[in-house]
Amino acid sequence: MKKFCLSLMLILILPGLSPAKEKAQKPKEKAHPQPKEYFIDILLPHLWEGTKAVFSDQNVPYFALSTTLAGIALTQDEKVRHWWEEYEPLGDWKVVGNTWGDGLTQAGLALSFWGVGLWAKNQKIASTGEVLMEAGIINGILTTIFKAVVGRERPDESGLDSFPSGHTSASFTFASVIDHRLGHTWGIPAYALALYTGLCRMESDVHWFSDVVMGAGLGMIVGYSVSRAHDDYPYEKRWHRTEKKKSSLETTTLVPIFPERKGEPAGIGILITLN
Repeated sequence: MKKFCLSLMLILILPGLSPAKEKAQKPKEKAHPQPKEYFIDILLPHLWEGTKAVFSDQNVPYFALSTTLAGIALTQDEKVRHWWEEYEPLGDWKVVGNTWGDGLTQAGLALSFWGVGLWAKNQKIASTGEVLMEAGIINGILTTIFKAVVGRERPDESGLDSFPSGHTSASFTFASVIDHRLGHTWGIPAYALALYTGLCRMESDVHWFSDVVMGAGLGMIVGYSVSRAHDDYPYEKRWHRTEKKKSSLETTTLVPIFPERKGEPAGIGILITLN
């Protein structure tokens, strides 16, 4: 029942993000590039630019704030855990949050946004899908590194990868991208689901309170940073594989040579224009 509700929610959300008016206003020449072009020429440069944006100077205060709040939450970890064990307010509904924050769910959402944008020729939705993919990859890598470096044991003693919460960071990454790209109308519900995911991770006894706090902070930093730095189509920040070939043809020209006097040989010259 819970998984059915989550699936129904996704079915209702995605079509509503592709309004007919906006699709009608987009000219054909601005159609989004084919998947091959994006994955070959665009994805890696975008991941590089997004990573630089995450670790930019302007995010230092946000990283400091996140770690400070996580440190404060650390002092309350045991009390919060005991409260969840005693009351269990979410019950079986915690499967919704656990499923929403799962990596496969988040990857599916990103690809769905991108696919719907391509199908509807809607640049806004297609670009949102790109940001979700790129931010999700960067967040996943950073979260994994944090987990490996910190090596904190989970409250249920199931592993040494508790800090920070990956489900929470993934869902907050998604929410921050949606909020930045599509506005608060879609961002607020996305944040509500992200918060619910964090609560579900604590009730499932797989994460401490401080794990969830740090996961939320990391997810928002990554999501907003990658979204702000994203280079929407037509792209400028890229490794110009296709453009280099095109530029070479444009700057090298074959010029016919005609004889000025009778009897002189004709031929072909090569004109190279240096920029």
